[in-house]
Amino acid sequence: MKLLLLISLFILSLHGQNVLVINSNSNIIKYNEAVEEFSKTFPSPFKTLDITDKSSKEIKKALYDEYPDVVYAIGAKAYQYAHEYIPEKEIYFSSIIDWKRLPTVPKQYGVSNELHSGMQLILIKTLFSDVKTIGVPYSHYTQNTLNDLIKNAKEIGIEIKAIKVDEAFDPHSLNNLLQECDTMMIIADPLVVKNNSVIEYVFASAKINKKPIIAYHELFIQYGAALVISADHPTIGRQIAAMIVDPDKTENIQYPAGTNIIVNKKEAKKIGIKFSPDILSTATEIIE
Repeated sequence: MKLLLLISLFILSLHGQNVLVINSNSNIIKYNEAVEEFSKTFPSPFKTLDITDKSSKEIKKALYDEYPDVVYAIGAKAYQYAHEYIPEKEIYFSSIIDWKRLPTVPKQYGVSNELHSGMQLILIKTLFSDVKTIGVPYSHYTQNTLNDLIKNAKEIGIEIKAIKVDEAFDPHSLNNLLQECDTMMIIADPLVVKNNSVIEYVFASAKINKKPIIAYHELFIQYGAALVISADHPTIGRQIAAMIVDPDKTENIQYPAGTNIIVNKKEAKKIGIKFSPDILSTATEIIE
C-alpha cells in the first residue's frame, strides 16, 4: 500500500510539470508514431510543438514562452534547439542517428536510434549460420556504431570488414567490399544512403555477387534486402513516457525495447542463402 501511495503521489506531481514534445518533422512517419504512442501512455497532460516549417526565431520564441520543465525531442533538429535555448531543462530524445555525437546537457536522457549491436549480430548469426564476415560501409556520422559492431562481433566469431565513405564517395568503391564479405550491413548513415541511385546500385551489385544485404528499415525490402532488423518506433514512444515517469532510471540512455525482424526468404533463396530452423520463431515477418 505504501509503495502504491508513493507511486500515485509521484504521478500526481507530474501534473505540476510542464512537459513539451517537440517534433522535428511531422512529415516523417516514425516521428509521428512515437508521438502517438507517447500520448497513449503518458499519464499527464502535455503540449506539442511541431517545428517542421518554423524558423529559428519562431522556435526560440516558442521555447521561451513555453519554458517547459521536461522536453521530449524527436529527431536531431528538435534536440539541437532544446539544447541551444533551454539546456537547463530535462531533455529526453529519440530518433537520432548516433546519439553519442549530441552536445550534452546536464539532464540528458533518451532512447538510441540504434539497436544493441551485439543483439543484432547474434540474430544474424542465428538466422544466417554461414555468415563469418560482414561488410559495413560507414562515415564519420556512424563511427561509434562501427566501433560497437567491431567490438561485439569479435565476441561471437564474426569479422567486420569496414570501408569509410565521405560526401563524394562513389558507390562503385563498395564492389570490392561485397566480394570480400559474406554479407553487407547497411546502417543508418546519411552518406551511405544519401540517395536512391546509390541504394539501387549497391543492391544491384549485391545481387550480381550473390551476397545478401542486411538493413535497418523495412523500406529496404523493396530493393531486395534479405534481412531487416529495426527498432519499433511506437514502442520507443511508450519507452520515453515510462522513463519520464520513472524517477529511478537505471540507465539514462537506453536501447530500443521493441524490435522488428523481417526475413526476405524469397530474396535469400535466389542467392542461395541457408536459413536456420530458428527463423520461424525469431522473425516477426517472413516474406516467402
